Amino acid sequence: MKRKLVKQGLRALTVTIPSSWIDKNNLHAGDEVDLIEVDDSLTLSTEKKQPTKEITVDVGGLLPRMADRFMARSYQKGYDKITVKFDDPELMLAVKNKVPELMGFEILNIGKSEIEVQVISQQLDLDFDVILRRAFLILMDMAKTCHDAWKSNDKKSLENIFHQDFDVNRFLYFCLRYLNKSQKVMNFGRSILYYLIESLEDLGDELKELGRQLAGIKPDRDVLDILDKLNEMFRNSYEFFYAPDKSKAVRAFKLSKEISALIDGALAVKNKDLTKALMSIELSTRIVYHLTTMRLDTLKELSGDK
Repeated sequence: MKRKLVKQGLRALTVTIPSSWIDKNNLHAGDEVDLIEVDDSLTLSTEKKQPTKEITVDVGGLLPRMADRFMARSYQKGYDKITVKFDDPELMLAVKNKVPELMGFEILNIGKSEIEVQVISQQLDLDFDVILRRAFLILMDMAKTCHDAWKSNDKKSLENIFHQDFDVNRFLYFCLRYLNKSQKVMNFGRSILYYLIESLEDLGDELKELGRQLAGIKPDRDVLDILDKLNEMFRNSYEFFYAPDKSKAVRAFKLSKEISALIDGALAVKNKDLTKALMSIELSTRIVYHLTTMRLDTLKELSGDK
């Protein structure tokens, strides 16, 4: 939308703010807002306390897994109070078991056919960047465990990857909720960052499944070599994400091609169980490679900046 600048005094200019934005952010005359200057843009934002956002849904007739996903999405979208009606104890358990993954949420009441969950702290004293980096590091450790524990035939460590994925979900759910509720400007781009975080959540699920698969089969030298390259690629992409560098981008591309070729060769000779593991590795590789491609626009060499 466009607004005209109105002269105010000798040097000042004023502009009106859309009433819809004022109402949405619960603002009143005299309240303070933040003006953030980024290049040629000026962004108006507010961290003013928002009205409580509530939702009530009847999940009767759904599968427990669908109730689980409903809770995750409601949390990520910024709801502060979630009331779930159910007709099956399994649905109640699915909701109840999901709450520990939702940072800041607690169960307030469980009835015969209804469960109420609500945020107990509107503003968690957590730093978005720190939480996102922590999720990255846990995922890297999960990938490393898949290689190291399988190589040493440590089935217990492979099975325990499940618990690491729990922490990954908690941190990434928080990041998605933060993006939906915060008015702060994200230099990275809110939409692309949202997609990246969801991709990281998928990676956690894939590594959890890979750990489960590897725990039931004997170590294979060829597949271990592929896992080793996946770990190298993950470290490279992680470093590129926080410090974009052309050589790392090129290395990520070459590693993705090497891994793909090795997987294609292994699929032709490996048994059914190893084939499933290779498919998980292939999907994980694609996700990790996206960490690099989503940051290519930040390379100074591509922009011509010196």
